[in-house]
Amino acid sequence: MQVLRTQLFQFLLRSILTMGLIFVISGKGFAAQIAMVSSEKAIVYSDEQMTSSIGFIRKGKKIKVGDIARNKAQVYPIIISGRRGWIRVEDVTTEKESANTDNLTAERFQKKTNQAEGRSSLYSVSYLQFASQISLDKKNGEIANNDAIAWTGFSLRGQSWFTESWDLQVLFNFITAQKEEEKFKILEIGMGGGYRIFRLGDLTLKLDAQAMLIPFATYELGELYRKRSYGATFGGGLNMGYRLGTNFGIEAYGGFYYTKLFKFDAPEPYEPISPSFIGSRIGVGLTYEL
Repeated sequence: MQVLRTQLFQFLLRSILTMGLIFVISGKGFAAQIAMVSSEKAIVYSDEQMTSSIGFIRKGKKIKVGDIARNKAQVYPIIISGRRGWIRVEDVTTEKESANTDNLTAERFQKKTNQAEGRSSLYSVSYLQFASQISLDKKNGEIANNDAIAWTGFSLRGQSWFTESWDLQVLFNFITAQKEEEKFKILEIGMGGGYRIFRLGDLTLKLDAQAMLIPFATYELGELYRKRSYGATFGGGLNMGYRLGTNFGIEAYGGFYYTKLFKFDAPEPYEPISPSFIGSRIGVGLTYEL
């Protein structure tokens, strides 16, 4: 009779413990989580120290395991066929691990996407100066051959990265110069390319080369006359940009340029001229990156 009572007590104790573990793992007590078996055959152990096995679970099967790993984070508690067991942490992938992996992958991809220059576009507006020397075959006013001519104006640029190091640019420049009564105005429209020399955090240094047509150019000699012409500009230099936030930034650039204007007609007694200009350009501006 005493043996029967002892066996009954042990049976009830096992049942209570098993039901308690089921209660804990099911999330009604402490937190539980869904996991997927990642090993070909994940062994289920009868004890936390993994001294003996009670079965295995095949790869791809979803199971519910305890939220906290035990035995120095080596095993998760599990219920299999109504029995308590333990499964290796390395044999399963939990929902939390999967979510963290997905988030980390997305963050790395986004960071690479933001830094790589094949997928972003940049727009800039800048103030421009062109310190040039004129080459002039004829003289009508105060400007003579080899005189220094200072230009000022503004520049608009659109830029798109198509590889990690190279970008393609579209440019619009409008600049003017005046000395005494003589005045030049030109509109430049063209293309350019940039090669990134290096990028250090938010700081970027590029080497640019540009070629622009001049569909509109004017030359004025006071109130006497005004004539139109056209031409072209070629040049290049360095561009340094610094990102101030998510989208906005600042830039500074400088380079060496050559501008050729074709013949400006002139009324009598003045001479037609075909000036060219060579010198350095510098600019500072604001950028917006998408």
